Amino acid sequence: MKKLFTMICIATMLVMACSLSGCGKDTVKETAAQQINYTERTFTIVDKLVNNKITDFYSYFDENMKKQVSQADVQQVWASLISDYGAFDYYKTDITLTTKDGYQIVDVPVIFKNGSATLRFALNAKGEISGFFITDNATSSNSMQLANDTEVTFGSAEYPISGSLTLPEGEGPFPAVILVHGSGPSDRNEQIGPNLPFMDLAEQLSAQGVAVLRYDKRTYLYGNQLAQLTDITVQDETIDDVVYALDYLQTLDNIDTEHIYIAGHSLGGYLVPRIAAQTPEAAGYILLAASARPMEDLLLEQTEYILSLEKSLDDASKEKLLKQTQDMVDTIKSLTPDSAYTADQLGGTPASYWLDLKNYDPIAEVQDINKSFLVLQGGRDYQVTKTDYDLWQSAFGEYSDVHFRFYDNLNHLFMSGTGKSVPNEYQQKNTVDTVVGKDIANFVLDHAAIKKQ
Repeated sequence: MKKLFTMICIATMLVMACSLSGCGKDTVKETAAQQINYTERTFTIVDKLVNNKITDFYSYFDENMKKQVSQADVQQVWASLISDYGAFDYYKTDITLTTKDGYQIVDVPVIFKNGSATLRFALNAKGEISGFFITDNATSSNSMQLANDTEVTFGSAEYPISGSLTLPEGEGPFPAVILVHGSGPSDRNEQIGPNLPFMDLAEQLSAQGVAVLRYDKRTYLYGNQLAQLTDITVQDETIDDVVYALDYLQTLDNIDTEHIYIAGHSLGGYLVPRIAAQTPEAAGYILLAASARPMEDLLLEQTEYILSLEKSLDDASKEKLLKQTQDMVDTIKSLTPDSAYTADQLGGTPASYWLDLKNYDPIAEVQDINKSFLVLQGGRDYQVTKTDYDLWQSAFGEYSDVHFRFYDNLNHLFMSGTGKSVPNEYQQKNTVDTVVGKDIANFVLDHAAIKKQ
């Protein structure tokens, strides 16, 4: 069973989900006063599922989950697992709980007669299920693959990284693009709901003669280990593995090593100035919906936007939630090396992460990078907006080798839609608009042709 069973994951993919583990991205949740033993609650929930008590299991879904997933859907997925793997045998009880954006995230390995899978739950403050997926453990990667993908491994001895190298037809050498994830523990396809934006880009670019390296993010592969660190920064989360990815591509005969470009999405784009300082061999950089402002500022802005769409909360509840977010943002901005705040008080992210970014100014730093740039932005993106796009434009000023593309009808995943973008649209199957792949391919191929002349 090489497919990935994805039921529903918390929908919004907020920038705040930058840290260590978890499937949920929606931070607009109210914290309940009662204390819950989440380990016991997890075992109770899993017992219902593995004993095929689907009605009882489904009763733990929160209201949003019930709107997205029916009881019949759950029954079908569980029946498919039994069909593929045989009878349920047991589940492992040595589970690890981590906190992410007010949710408790837990992975439970489940053993069947002929295989195994992992159940991942996001439990809210009431102990209800706000996110749930089942992933297949049968292969080295749970991510969907393209026919022209080659499985690759690179990285450090402590954190080896698995990925896919997608090659065009022919012998090469090919120019290449390295795809760098946004926030959260993303797989190589940067999957959110049923959508696979990085796989879409790999397919589009390779069809036009550009190789693509995409890989499972370190926090996706090693979330539990990294969650134990108290000094983690974006260097650990993202930048180190971009450097390893570039080093790896430079060893391959079928890659044109003078024309390797690094494309950062969202957080990955925000970090491009830092990435560039450590990847001087790269030919240039592509910013996909790249934030230009402090992450905590975007968190507040996104919270305001999502609350403006929320119809089930009264004004007093919205004000309370907004104040909670504002208070956390104020705390983040006031951090010093002597601060004693826990990760739970900082949105599930250690103080080290925020302190490392405290004086980071990507707009100032990008002006020192003398490389080719392509900056792409969707007009329906509520997570990173035209405000950020305009800041990048002002940063580059009269610099000649920078190219800008703004797509009125595309969202944060560069997928088309109409009207206001809403979190739930990430749960509707779509694909990256082909104009995006065409613009990236043209940028890469045009620059490669210019250099070869």
